Amino acid sequence: MLTKDRISLRVTLTALRRVVDPERVAASIADVDGWLYRLVQFAIREAVASRTLDEVLSAKGALDAELRAYVRERVAESGLEVLELGVKDVILPGEIRELVNKVVEAERVAKANLIRRQEETAATRSLLNTAKLMEENPLLLRLKELESLEKLVEKVGRIDLHAGEGQGFDALLTKLVRLKASDAA
Repeated sequence: MLTKDRISLRVTLTALRRVVDPERVAASIADVDGWLYRLVQFAIREAVASRTLDEVLSAKGALDAELRAYVRERVAESGLEVLELGVKDVILPGEIRELVNKVVEAERVAKANLIRRQEETAATRSLLNTAKLMEENPLLLRLKELESLEKLVEKVGRIDLHAGEGQGFDALLTKLVRLKASDAA
């Protein structure tokens, strides 16, 4: 059958019926299963033809409810009762299935890229805020330097420091980053 957007598909349904009034059924319907099959077939064709492929795939619950209402209304006078009726499976032709899979994959990649960009933006904002705080508070900058140095020391087995003129570790702490430009410069 064709959807509203002209895509061909097959739909498998499941139906469960019960004979409520055998005399009425025998008097009005020669082939109960054949008659019910055609009725369900008309119902699904009408429901699918009024929806796009996306609507058929995303709204199975609504489709099931519409089918049940359509069929129950028409079997009420026949002596039959439809207990259950619903879409079991929607089968797409191979090329359409491949296209749908490509679209779904592209949407997932786009969503992942969006999330990654949002995280990068948040991280950049956080870095900017940290930089502003450090600019306004030299002591905070010094603490960050020491924290970085601590992380470095944890990963390195040995550090040899040659700052010249016997200054050693003190030269590292005072000359690593200058907080203010010197007056002599």
